[in-house]
Amino acid sequence: MGLSDTTAKHLLLLLNFVYAVLGLVLIGFGIFFLAYVTTISIGENVAGGLIIGLGVVIVIIAVFGCLAAIHEAPRRLLIYIVAVVLLMLTQLLFLSMVSHGTQDGISGSINEGFEKLWDAERNETGALSYYENWLHCCGVNSFEDYGVIHHAVPKSCCIDQKCIDRSSVYTVGCKSQFVEYLDDRLLVFKIVSWLLILVEAVGAAFGWLLLTGLKNQDRRNNAVWM
Repeated sequence: MGLSDTTAKHLLLLLNFVYAVLGLVLIGFGIFFLAYVTTISIGENVAGGLIIGLGVVIVIIAVFGCLAAIHEAPRRLLIYIVAVVLLMLTQLLFLSMVSHGTQDGISGSINEGFEKLWDAERNETGALSYYENWLHCCGVNSFEDYGVIHHAVPKSCCIDQKCIDRSSVYTVGCKSQFVEYLDDRLLVFKIVSWLLILVEAVGAAFGWLLLTGLKNQDRRNNAVWM
């Protein structure tokens, strides 16, 4: 096997390692999505499950690609290349949905979730305390929300849970804080997804280079025996 084939094999192994790590990052993001976003955004479980599923598929394909390169198996390399190309197309579609199609849906789910929490707050104080402690916020839109329903500002709205005076109260609402937090995480998801697509494209190219090199080597070997 020539030097170019050896280089392609080693680079393919390295890229698939990076590919697997990024897939694990995607799985981690999907778990975060299920653990935090779905607690407030009703109906987002499917999106979280799809992200985890995509990450698992990526890791499986990366392991399969490594094995195909190590064993220098042309058929496995061809399957790997086709799978990577199909996965790239799937990820591009998924990214398009996240960037455009699902944003309104997520926003609507967040609004619905906070409306339900606020309805619960009217009947029993403390429904928003988890988010107020976590995100350092107060009320749905601002601390003034509690005045509208004639409730005292809870300790979870105050710095170190000590409501000394007005300056110790968080003024920003939890909904806007949560949206900002989610936007930051979605940006990480998009960056990881584009890195994955880039690694996949390069990996498919090196896989094809290794595949053609192995086929050429077989032809030369057959020519020698003839």
